[in-house]
Amino acid sequence: MRALVALLAFAVVAALNFLWWWVPNRPVDIAGWSTAPLQSVSFAPYRPGQSPLTRTFPTPAQIDSDLKRLEGKVKAVRTYSSGENLEAVPQNAGKYGLKVWHGAWLNNNDKENLEQINLLIDHANKYKDTIERVIVGNEVLLRKDLTASELRRYIRQVKQRVTQPVTYADVWEFWLRNPQLADEVDFITIHILPYWEDEPIGVDRREADGKLAIEKHLVDIYKKVQARFPDKKIVIGETGWPSDGRMRSDARPGRVEQVKYFSIFRQAAEREGFDYNVIEAFDQYWKARQEGTVGAAWGLLDAQRHDKFELGKPVRAEPHWQILFTISTIAGALLLLAYASQRKARHWKGICIFAFFAQLVATCYVEATWVDLTRNFYFERTLGVAFWAILLALFSYALLRGISDSLTGQMADPSLYGARVRDSWRAWRELPRYRIVQRTDLLAQMLYLALTLLCIFYLIVISIDWYDGVIRIGDWFRQIAIDGRYRDFPMWSFVIPSIVLMLWKTITILRTEPVARDHRIAKALSFGRLLGYDGSRGFVRMDRRLSRFAPVLPEIVLASMLIFWAIVLVVTEGAIKLHDGGAGGFVSADGGRWVIRTLFWNTQANWFAFLALLMAVPYVATIYVSVREPLAELPPDSYTNKW
Repeated sequence: MRALVALLAFAVVAALNFLWWWVPNRPVDIAGWSTAPLQSVSFAPYRPGQSPLTRTFPTPAQIDSDLKRLEGKVKAVRTYSSGENLEAVPQNAGKYGLKVWHGAWLNNNDKENLEQINLLIDHANKYKDTIERVIVGNEVLLRKDLTASELRRYIRQVKQRVTQPVTYADVWEFWLRNPQLADEVDFITIHILPYWEDEPIGVDRREADGKLAIEKHLVDIYKKVQARFPDKKIVIGETGWPSDGRMRSDARPGRVEQVKYFSIFRQAAEREGFDYNVIEAFDQYWKARQEGTVGAAWGLLDAQRHDKFELGKPVRAEPHWQILFTISTIAGALLLLAYASQRKARHWKGICIFAFFAQLVATCYVEATWVDLTRNFYFERTLGVAFWAILLALFSYALLRGISDSLTGQMADPSLYGARVRDSWRAWRELPRYRIVQRTDLLAQMLYLALTLLCIFYLIVISIDWYDGVIRIGDWFRQIAIDGRYRDFPMWSFVIPSIVLMLWKTITILRTEPVARDHRIAKALSFGRLLGYDGSRGFVRMDRRLSRFAPVLPEIVLASMLIFWAIVLVVTEGAIKLHDGGAGGFVSADGGRWVIRTLFWNTQANWFAFLALLMAVPYVATIYVSVREPLAELPPDSYTNKW
């Protein structure tokens, strides 16, 4: 009978698990998505482990292989540097029917700039049949590496010595701020990246008239620049959408969203006659160090040179969902088998409840670990993946072990539980380490405290828009830069200790208890009952103190930090910085003004803030229970004055 119940329970939860993975990953047909090749694509052939920052460059053979992968997908490629073995691009592009927009990378180092300029001129004259456009510098005004007058000098050097049309590429706003440069170039190259705009625009947002806001933005910006420079040809040098990373406002990265954007853009380009280049050919892991996950995920192909999607065909949000479903289902089955094999696991309700939570924990764990693995761009991230995998595995074990023991009546005596954070910390320090696994309640509490501190850390780091400083020890120094725009929301890392845990605690509130309890709900939600009621007659001992708030000072601090920074996170994600010269808002040092315009639009930020608030519940409940306890009485004078 037990085996039959377990089998039926497994079948039900496996079916639910299938829906979990299948529903969001069904193939999506994108309207207007065609098989026609793109006009041009940004070409940075760096592979995992290679980076211009470490001066580890791709070989000519690798570059040739990458060009071959783009055959039939695009008509031209755009380079950003003339060094770094990139002469192989114009040298080999013709074999695959590709033209080249060749560029020179400029920065604030005049010697390096002259080397780039000389190489650019040499390549342009050597490969005239392949190089059709020459680009002198990329976003140097945005980065403030050069002034407009310094940039003009480099442009003139190139124009005097090449026959191809010459341009400079930057975000469209910087052309409007530096119109004098238009006289120096043969055409104007602008970057339009709706994801990175001061006010980001999601691919599904619509205007009041029902038109797509992102399409209107693209056309309006193009026409705005065209109106400012009526005698110059306007070329869109960069446009695109990331396939992974954090949201900005309602701009959500994703594979489906990336294809939607390309489809919307291509339809607008065909209608308006845009000359364009999209960013970029391959995902670039090295960018993750500076721009986070989103910086590494703009490619048409991934870093391993696999197609993320095929032109004109339906696209899935997660192409590996079947493997993930299989792994999580097997994990859930093994956990259920372990539970059902216990002698005391006889009741059909207990088997069904454990089957549900085992599968839920397994699925959330696989999802969290997979998200981290797909963002494993460099060694430090590898350490982070391993750290989170171990931490979540330990907490998942403690939670499922607690659920199992609670359902089979094997939990420790509740009088041994740590009612407050300080009590638990003291008990953990006094307990022999080899016994920590036997005390599921204590293990769960310690891990929950660690996860709470990590949650607060992420809330703070993501909420900080910019901090810049220097640590200096003698001749050694290290610059610090924290920019919340590039930090992912680690939602899946906190689903198990928030949603899953609170769901189990809620179920224990509904179970029939053998004894009556005051403040029953608050106690079930408290830190002392982190794993909920265990079905026993025991009580968690909360020692009386002389002060109401001093004993729960850690709970007050942790709960306050979680709640405060969750609110700050939502507010800062709803704020945008405008450089429109308007009035109102908070004016920053660079002249931009911060205004609250997109509050609650970022669903990732909303979810992470919600998870943080859920993690504050045990601390708030503990504070409530503690302050309701009578205060301890002072000893009589005769005793205190005895000596």
